[in-house]
Amino acid sequence: MAPLYKNEVRLNRPQDVRRMLSRVINHLLTTGEMTNEKAKAINALSNTTLKSIEMGELQEELEQLKEVVQRLEGSGDE
Repeated sequence: MAPLYKNEVRLNRPQDVRRMLSRVINHLLTTGEMTNEKAKAINALSNTTLKSIEMGELQEELEQLKEVVQRLEGSGDE
């Protein structure tokens, strides 16, 4: 069986986690027979992927809010 990744996996951002989990889910879906264990693993990984998506969206919103606050604080100095 070929490895999913050639190099070490780095999970620094929610997007990295999402990408890795997607590869694992696709691998499980396309190899061998579907078993209860595989279905449970896919379910758990899918839920984790959804949470990662939510975290990524929240992170983006937080960054946007930080930029707005910095602009507002900067405009008060004038």
